[in-house]
Amino acid sequence: MKAKRSSAVIGVVDDDESVRMGLSSMLRAEGWSSAAYASADQLLGDTRRSKLQLVITDIQMPGIDGFALLNAIKLWERSIPVICITAYATEAVLARASADGAAGFFPKPVDDERLLALVAELLSKGE
Repeated sequence: MKAKRSSAVIGVVDDDESVRMGLSSMLRAEGWSSAAYASADQLLGDTRRSKLQLVITDIQMPGIDGFALLNAIKLWERSIPVICITAYATEAVLARASADGAAGFFPKPVDDERLLALVAELLSKGE
């Protein structure tokens, strides 16, 4: 088991339970804590969301999509980095994620090593 990297809590938002649980498990295996959410509504309604230091969100979700979640998080008193993931990666989606201020963008299936490296980099900037 790896040493705990930091007290950071990473939110994972994906309507696909296998993706949500897989990402959460991978983050925990690397020594971070995670909070899994089946929807953006679930995260936005969580009274403990102020503990989050980073969010990884799917873009294509019913209800509030990942872009709307990204923009909502930017309005928080303490804005945090948001990494977007999607099974429908196109140049237009990448351009929008970048324009909206996403800290990173990954097509599914996610390159785990690149994602973990970006998470580590973003969290080290916030400490």
